[in-house]
Amino acid sequence: MKTIASVRDISAEMQRRIDRSTWGGNHCADCSAPLPYRIPHDGVANWTANMAATSKAGCESFLLDVIASARRDYDLPSQTLGETVADLLSSQRRF
Repeated sequence: MKTIASVRDISAEMQRRIDRSTWGGNHCADCSAPLPYRIPHDGVANWTANMAATSKAGCESFLLDVIASARRDYDLPSQTLGETVADLLSSQRRF
């Protein structure tokens, strides 16, 4: 069963996983967790995250693994119709 959490909580959990990892001799321990954003459920989760542009060279696969494991464990709470419409309208302004 997945844990329902906010964007802030999911990001904090990914940061905790990054900070506690010993992958690569702690080479990636100072990388920042990416910020999750909502997507239509894709069979795994209802959110995803892009790797931060500030990630260190060589840490890409590690960060992708952190994102993938968090997506298996967490989902964002359901949105109200008003929140969904607001998200759709705000995403149209980006283009």
